[in-house]
Amino acid sequence: MHKLIGHSKWIRSIRMVGDTIITVSDDWTARLWSVSQGTCDAVLACHAGPVLCVEYSVSDKGIITGSTDGLLRFWENDEGSIRCIKNVAIHTASILSINAGEHWLGIGAADNSMSLFHRPQERIGGLSSTGSKMAGWQLYRTPQKTVAMVRCATSDLERKRIYSGGRNGLLRLWDATINI
Repeated sequence: MHKLIGHSKWIRSIRMVGDTIITVSDDWTARLWSVSQGTCDAVLACHAGPVLCVEYSVSDKGIITGSTDGLLRFWENDEGSIRCIKNVAIHTASILSINAGEHWLGIGAADNSMSLFHRPQERIGGLSSTGSKMAGWQLYRTPQKTVAMVRCATSDLERKRIYSGGRNGLLRLWDATINI
């Protein structure tokens, strides 16, 4: 269909949202592409290092990026322009994976840890004090460090569990003890 040219280095992660593809790259940017048009609609020059992972929050219609700079950035579409509305620095190494559920956000990092974010129920469908749904994500906890970097994380809200996988081949189950 199209060759989408724009990144100058490795593409590390891709998310598809309707007619839009979101990509992140070692060139320190995230890009939004129109599948039907074959064009780059936005460039997010967002981090101080290669961008390794991207997630799309369906409930917020927002983008979350993670990088070798250790930052997690929350982006939202504000009247046609995408802007960063929240930066979170909780890890001392690269953010390797992001998994967004309706109420949970799991982050895996190269510092052998993961972080869990939660959005309180009362904010869902409403706006936070900053007027932004994406800003409503709050750090729930960073569980104990593991013996290997956390490469991937996902959630199972029906069973109130978070799963993480790392370099050592071990899959860990975490009990999400907060009332969701």
